[in-house]
Amino acid sequence: MSEFTVHLPVATVTNPILLWLFEHGWEDLSWGKMPINQAALGLVLHDLSTKVADRALQEQIQGIATKLVSENAQRVVK
Repeated sequence: MSEFTVHLPVATVTNPILLWLFEHGWEDLSWGKMPINQAALGLVLHDLSTKVADRALQEQIQGIATKLVSENAQRVVK
């Protein structure tokens, strides 16, 4: 008998049905491409940019995120 022991993390998926779903497209690969999702991503980027130490880079990221939210919010409203 082998003395090799494996300790799996608690969150490890071992269910073969769930593993098959993960492998074969349970995820929505088109997520993030719709205007509402792009606006949400822009809001997340804007919020995360407050963690950037360099003030100039922080402002640049916030500017891009603001533009992303603005343009995609207009598409959602139409």
